[in-house]
Amino acid sequence: MIVLDTSVLRACGLDSSSADLLRTIRTVGVERVSAPWMVMEELVAQKAVKYRQKYDAAVAAVRAYESLTPWDRSIPMGACDLTRLRSYWRTRYSTLVEELPTSEHALREAVFREANALAPCKATEGSHALKTGGRDAAVWLSAIEYARKHPDETVYFVCANTRDFGDGSSYASPMDRDVRCLGTRFVHLTNVDELISRFTQPVEANEAGAAEILNTTAAQNAVRKVAKARLGGMQSPFECTSSAASSDGRPRVVAASSWHEVDATFAELLDVQAYRIGEHEWCTATVRWTLTGSIFWDAYYPPAASAWTTSVLFSPGPGDSRLAVLRWAPPRALTDEELARLGVAGTMRIPTRGRPMPAETMTHLGDGL
Repeated sequence: MIVLDTSVLRACGLDSSSADLLRTIRTVGVERVSAPWMVMEELVAQKAVKYRQKYDAAVAAVRAYESLTPWDRSIPMGACDLTRLRSYWRTRYSTLVEELPTSEHALREAVFREANALAPCKATEGSHALKTGGRDAAVWLSAIEYARKHPDETVYFVCANTRDFGDGSSYASPMDRDVRCLGTRFVHLTNVDELISRFTQPVEANEAGAAEILNTTAAQNAVRKVAKARLGGMQSPFECTSSAASSDGRPRVVAASSWHEVDATFAELLDVQAYRIGEHEWCTATVRWTLTGSIFWDAYYPPAASAWTTSVLFSPGPGDSRLAVLRWAPPRALTDEELARLGVAGTMRIPTRGRPMPAETMTHLGDGL
């Protein structure tokens, strides 16, 4: 089990190549990749605090503007929806790590250690000494508890905060007693690069071979399924190019709630890296796809298209059709150049279910739509 601390996850981010390698390790099944409950809550709280501060500043600026405007100028402000924000970030972090529970016993022990300034907690000096580190202790004890409960596993604890946790060569009391019975099953690393080097070995990537694999029906079907299942929804509309409600039949940028039908076509390989993990070779690549199909839009199903950039994992071995989408950017509307390559011209009727489609929404966006 890999256990990541707040400092490592914050430095790594969600969209880096290191994050993709962690997703690869998790997806391939070499090791589970986790973060204690306290780490997840701390990361989400950092986002929520910044969001609330910016929201309060925006409200103050709007009210000041309104107070100086001599005519009726009321600017509505949406709600400061911290619950929705926290849910969004928990979902984002769950694409990288699973949540490792923190027990009641660990939380109680963490508070006790903070009250007594026991490592990894500490107290500042002076007449108004402050005791800190309860959250650090909860993170540490979550990893220790897991290691004790799973004697057949090795725990890789990754933490960049060497000032409070040490570097793994020695520990202050009572942390030294925590690890005494674990022996070599508890491995303390101080950065994600050390972790990745333990499980992966870079090898030369074959760009032409990768592009050939990504251009197969199997790869494009895998991406299509993810696009259909994950893109859209009331909380996250996406951008696309469509002729929906276009009076002159020309495609324009619209916000879609979800795909009704969608196909994925390989458009461009942006970069590719190859690694040997265990006995197998794997590739991670950043790929741009062209999504085409029909969208749900005002109870109609007009044709639409988007450009979608994803990070994917696949095996370069012959006959291995496995492909996983590790992460993705929000879809965007097509550029004029991309529309030209798609062959936007003429009109055609597409099959619809539900209300008949008005004539002005039947503009063809390219063959296959």
